[in-house]
Amino acid sequence: MAAKRLIVVVESTAAMGPYWETILRDYLDKIIRCFGENVSTVQNSSSSVEFALVSYNTHGCYSDCLVQRTGWTRDPDVFFLWLSSIPFSGGGFNDAVIAEGLAEALMMFPNSQSGDPNQQNVEIHQHCILVAASNPYPLRTPICVPQLQNLEQSETIESFPGNCLYDAEAVAKAFPQFSISLSVICPKQLPKIKAIYNAVRMAYHSSTKILTSLYVYF
Repeated sequence: MAAKRLIVVVESTAAMGPYWETILRDYLDKIIRCFGENVSTVQNSSSSVEFALVSYNTHGCYSDCLVQRTGWTRDPDVFFLWLSSIPFSGGGFNDAVIAEGLAEALMMFPNSQSGDPNQQNVEIHQHCILVAASNPYPLRTPICVPQLQNLEQSETIESFPGNCLYDAEAVAKAFPQFSISLSVICPKQLPKIKAIYNAVRMAYHSSTKILTSLYVYF
């Protein structure tokens, strides 16, 4: 039995607002429909496909909340309702807290190393899509990320035991360790966002797991 999980991590600042309709219609709609194909032919309660949303903003007085998350849903129509209802506001000229958004998504995915007997016979495909329109916050900040206990120290993110300070690239590099593919959609030509994707791609190349990633700029 194979199960699929998808989390979309979206910047909710005003900078994303003008581009969101195009991103949702021309990119996410196709991806999600393909990801959840045949879901409508089965009972939602028994569907093996789950969706979740994480939204993130910026530090400072222009943002009401840094990071927000939904629960999981098996209904793609409910998921589209969540995506189409995101309020885009705030941000100002501040950089977005992409690291915190990615870390929240990472914590939401079940730990594949947990040894849960209910998941031992289930093949799980886990995917994350980052949608960003602003540069990432440049400084490392205290962030909670899961740690794989079965890896050598040199293989864990940043290789520092007990380290809790991460930037967006460092958090992104952790996704291959948990067999999670990470793709990036950006409506602007932002080298720092492309750098996050490149960091993930290099981490995938050094991983023994077969994972895919995608960078979309328009």
